[in-house]
Amino acid sequence: MTGTGTFVIIGTGRAGIRAAEVLRESGFDGRVVLISDENESPYDRVTLSKHYLYGARGFHTLYFHDREFYAARGMELQLGTPVSSIDPGRGDVVLSSGKRYRYDKLLLATGCAARRWEGRGSDLDGVHYVRTLHDATRLREALTATAEQGGRVAVVGTGWVGCEVAAAARELGLPVSLIGRGALPLDKQVGSRIGEFFRRAHEARGVDLYLGTGVAALAGTGVVESVVLTDGNLVDADLVVFGIGASPRVQLASAAGLAVDDGIVTDEYFATSAPNIFAAGDVANVPNAAVGRRERVEHYAAALTQGAGAARSMLGVREPYAQIPFFFSDQYDIWMECTGDLAGADDFVMRTLSGSETFLAFWLRGGRLAAGMNVNIKGVPEQIRALVAGGRQVDRGRLADPGVPLDEVVAGVQGGTR
Repeated sequence: MTGTGTFVIIGTGRAGIRAAEVLRESGFDGRVVLISDENESPYDRVTLSKHYLYGARGFHTLYFHDREFYAARGMELQLGTPVSSIDPGRGDVVLSSGKRYRYDKLLLATGCAARRWEGRGSDLDGVHYVRTLHDATRLREALTATAEQGGRVAVVGTGWVGCEVAAAARELGLPVSLIGRGALPLDKQVGSRIGEFFRRAHEARGVDLYLGTGVAALAGTGVVESVVLTDGNLVDADLVVFGIGASPRVQLASAAGLAVDDGIVTDEYFATSAPNIFAAGDVANVPNAAVGRRERVEHYAAALTQGAGAARSMLGVREPYAQIPFFFSDQYDIWMECTGDLAGADDFVMRTLSGSETFLAFWLRGGRLAAGMNVNIKGVPEQIRALVAGGRQVDRGRLADPGVPLDEVVAGVQGGTR
C-alpha cells in the first residue's frame, strides 16, 4: 500500500513507534514525523521498573532501534521538541518553538504521566517516581547510593510498578518496605489468590509489607527520613518511591476540542472526534470487541497492537479493534504472563506443577475460560488465547489436572467436547 502526504505521530513510546513501523511496512512512502518532548532516542518503558534499575539484562532491550533504523526508513525524529497545541481546523501541530507541522493524518500516542503524591513532605529530597528514562536513571543512581550507605527504601503502591520496583531494590540488597492500601499486593489487578501468592513471594525475599494502609506524611529535614502511615505506624526510609498509578496525557487533545473521558475517546478504528486525528496506546480509550466494552489499557501488548491498528486506519484500512488482553511482569525469579479478561469471572482453577512458584491459574465465566495466567512456565499464552477465543465450555477438572497437556484441553474444546 503506497500513499503520500505527511503523517505526524506525537509520542515515541511503543504505540507511536509501532505505528511508524507499520506505516513503512505497509508501503506508505509519504512523510513520517515522530515528535517527542524527551531528548532520548525512542525507548521501551517496560524495563524501567525492572532490570534497568539493578543493571541486569532483561527480556526487553532499552531502545527500540538505533538512530540509523529511523534514518534508513525516512522517519524524521523530532526529539526534545514539546508540542504546544494542535489545530484540527488547519491541520497543524504547533511546537513550543513556534514551528508548525502541517499534517494529513495525526496520531496521538502521548501516553501517561506518573500520578504524584501531594501530601506533607512531598517536596523532600529522596522522593522518586518511575515513568520516564530520566526518572529511572535518577532512581537507579539513588538506589545504588542508598545501598552503599546502608539505607532503607520504602515503596508506596502495591500494583505492578510498586511490586517490580520493590523486587529490583531487593536485587540490589536493599532493605525494602512495601506499602499499599489493598489487603494484598496486586489484589485489584489479579484477585486475592494471586495476590496472596505475591505477598508470600515478597515476604520470602525479605520485604516488609505494610498492607491496608496509606501514607499520611513524609518526615525529614530537607531529605526524607521516614514515612508516616495512616494507621499510625512509622516506617524508616532514606528513599521513597511512589508507584500509585498514572494519568493519561490528554491536555493537547482536550485543548484541541477532542472528546476526552479517561483518555482520548476513539472509535473501534482509533479515530478520535476530530477528522484525521487518531489515538493509540496508554492514552486511548478504545472499544475492544474482544471484551465487549471500552477500555484504556496501560500495558505493552495493548500499545503494540493499537499502534499497528491505528497505522492501518490512517491508511484507510478499517479493521475494528478486537484484542484479547495480555500483560506480563517479572519480579525476582518469577515470570508471569496473563492472557484474557478477569472481569466478571465467577470461578477459579489452579494447576500446580513442579514447585509452589510454578503454576497455571485459570479464571472462568459461566463455565468458559475468561483468562489464564502462567507463572514460571513459558510457551503457553497461545494455548490460553485459543481457549479464551473459542468461547466454549471448558472442563475445569481437565484444566486443573497437570497430567492433561494443555494442548489436549484446547483440542477438546475446539472439537466441541467438554
